[in-house]
Amino acid sequence: MTISSGRLPAGPRIRRRNIHLASAGQILGVGLVCFALWLFFDARQLYQSATTSPLGTRRTVAMTILRPVARIEEFLGLDRIENAANRILGKTGTPGGSAISPTTPSTTLPPVRGKGSSGAGKSTSTTSAAGVHKQAPPRVLQPSPSHILTVLDVGDSIGEDLGIGLTDVLGNAPNVRLIDASVGDTGLANLGYYNWLAQLPVDIAKYHPQAVVIMLGGNDGQSFQNGNAVIQFGTPAWHTVYSQRVAELMSEATAGGARVIWVGLPLVGPTADLSNTDITEQNAVYATQAKTNPAVTFVSSVRLFETPTGQYATYLSIPGQGRVQVRDADEVHIDPPGGTDLLASYVVKQMDSVWKIKIG
Repeated sequence: MTISSGRLPAGPRIRRRNIHLASAGQILGVGLVCFALWLFFDARQLYQSATTSPLGTRRTVAMTILRPVARIEEFLGLDRIENAANRILGKTGTPGGSAISPTTPSTTLPPVRGKGSSGAGKSTSTTSAAGVHKQAPPRVLQPSPSHILTVLDVGDSIGEDLGIGLTDVLGNAPNVRLIDASVGDTGLANLGYYNWLAQLPVDIAKYHPQAVVIMLGGNDGQSFQNGNAVIQFGTPAWHTVYSQRVAELMSEATAGGARVIWVGLPLVGPTADLSNTDITEQNAVYATQAKTNPAVTFVSSVRLFETPTGQYATYLSIPGQGRVQVRDADEVHIDPPGGTDLLASYVVKQMDSVWKIKIG
């Protein structure tokens, strides 16, 4: 006779999992790290968006916070990591924008007029004393409710500085629409990274500007690829190819009937990573090519940031403002608001003078 022990047959053992729930502090820490990474990788685009936002306290605070972060991103080249990933995926890098083919467009855009556009004045033909038939540049109409003046600002990070000033100077100007499309770390040397020769026609077709302001070149003092050849910086070949690219960009900017102000590079300070000799040579290219296109005016900014004795100036005395900082600590970029507003006011005065209008 078997006596039962009163115990149930043993069943499968159930394992208890040790579940560790993250604390609120850990979750917050991870979130802050992710936010910081996102901020550093997209700081330039966020900063550019802030410059185009409506004037006010929110814009001022955003620009104050984002500007130093954007400068660090530019110095470290963090935005180039995203661009490299785009190239791996079969895209050409356009920082903060859509992928653009690195090939130069083979066609020229016809004149376009957008809704609400003021419509640049028609070009007229003239004949010089030597009998050479030349196309006169289109007339820029005085901005009015029926003739809204669209100004497109393009360039590199120094062009972004100019865009900040133009936003301050023209932000409340009646009948003026400012589009700041500058992109940092760009130029006409490294078209594989960002191709302005392909991007500018896209911007022209999108915004239909009657005025285009261009300021770039800070990243162009380098050798570059041209087809299968590497063009060494400073050689006659470099000068020839770079001049061709500058001329092509000017032609694209004016193809739709717009007038162009090409702003030359300012001299840099003694500790800058750029050479004033190279800047002087590049400015000579811009000025020379502008003379070949009647719709383009070259404006030099060299004397604007000099001391009375012709030296590089970090601070300048400005009437009504006193002594203000006009250049960044890197001795390359323009410091806001003192320097950027000074540069923009100067450019707007040149626009008024050359085009015989009043917008400032």
